[in-house]
Amino acid sequence: NVLYGAWSAMAQRDLKYVIGYSSVSHMGYVLMGIATLHPLGVSGAVLQMFSHGIMTALFFAVVGFIYDRTHTRDIAVLEGLAKRMGVTAAFFTVAGMASLGLPGLSGFVAELLVFLGLFHSYGALGPVLGILGIAGAGITAVYILRLLAKVFFGPLGEQWSDQTDAQPLERFSTTVLVGFIFLVGLFPFPFVSVIDSGVTDLLGALVRVV
Repeated sequence: NVLYGAWSAMAQRDLKYVIGYSSVSHMGYVLMGIATLHPLGVSGAVLQMFSHGIMTALFFAVVGFIYDRTHTRDIAVLEGLAKRMGVTAAFFTVAGMASLGLPGLSGFVAELLVFLGLFHSYGALGPVLGILGIAGAGITAVYILRLLAKVFFGPLGEQWSDQTDAQPLERFSTTVLVGFIFLVGLFPFPFVSVIDSGVTDLLGALVRVV
């Protein structure tokens, strides 16, 4: 799931399709975490769902800003938008870095917990599964950085020279999402503590059933 979603995202030309297949890849980490049946892995899966919800909301909001102004989502056509839409580009960059698991952002903490759960539950097989998960993150880095370079940081296309940046209300809503991405990434323990209380009861009930 992780590898299929990431590889498929890399082949897309539509910004929304890239985010859609990226979501498939990130849900693969959720499945990996649940499959560990270990508190660390399952907590990581839950945190990944929370992180993914924030990250994807930010992605789609920014894509909405772009489409509202350019009337296209075609990656092959869009270029150099950061020169006219700097704030929008910054928001998309934060979402992209969270998606590829940059330390200090919410995606890193969630994926790290999933990998730790794998190592605890699968013994010698854990590193192998972890390497596959990291390979998915590597592919994510490729298509996110390539997308940023093409759409935002390339030469500005003449047809986009009159574009306007995000408006105050748009900036406020996306800033809230960015704040949560940094909050979870830098101060994960309050979130993990809340998640762990439910996960412990869930796994305890599962063990009794088995």
